[in-house]
Amino acid sequence: MAAILVKIGALALKTAAKPLSSRFQAYVMEHPVARQKAVKAAQWMHRLEVAITRGAEGKAKRAFVGHLNEEKSLELASKIAGEGFVFMVGTVIVVFEYQRAVAKDTAKKRQEHIEKQALLDAARKEREALQAENAEQTQLIQRLMHRVGKLEDIIDELEDVRKQHHQKQSHKGLFGGFFGAKAPGVS
Repeated sequence: MAAILVKIGALALKTAAKPLSSRFQAYVMEHPVARQKAVKAAQWMHRLEVAITRGAEGKAKRAFVGHLNEEKSLELASKIAGEGFVFMVGTVIVVFEYQRAVAKDTAKKRQEHIEKQALLDAARKEREALQAENAEQTQLIQRLMHRVGKLEDIIDELEDVRKQHHQKQSHKGLFGGFFGAKAPGVS
């Protein structure tokens, strides 16, 4: 919303510059010091215009450029004052818009930097959490491996006991060895 108001304000200032330039022209023509400087600027502009025109026509030799008469000089000075005022207003508007765009771009870059930093911080925290979880899981796996090792030892012991018991049972005869030992080789 503020951008629209700024644009409308700049447009209003541009529109007001033309009528204000005519008042500025009148002021310059009435003020003796400003009038004298404007006439000098008009004479200089006339010489520059003649030199550029001659250069474009291929007549690069220096030539005498006469002064403008008072009436034409005042007319050109008036135009210079009016157009200079409009140019100055336009320049102020362009500079203001440029500074506003730079400030907006800087704010956008700052916000992007903040968002990027937030993402990096979140990724760092996630990585640290994953590393901690990985360490916990590694410890749990080691404990489980230790328990599995113990269980394998117990199973081996039980297997040995079962084999021994089976061997004792296989040596007994019918009715649990009541009638004596079973003969070897008889099943």
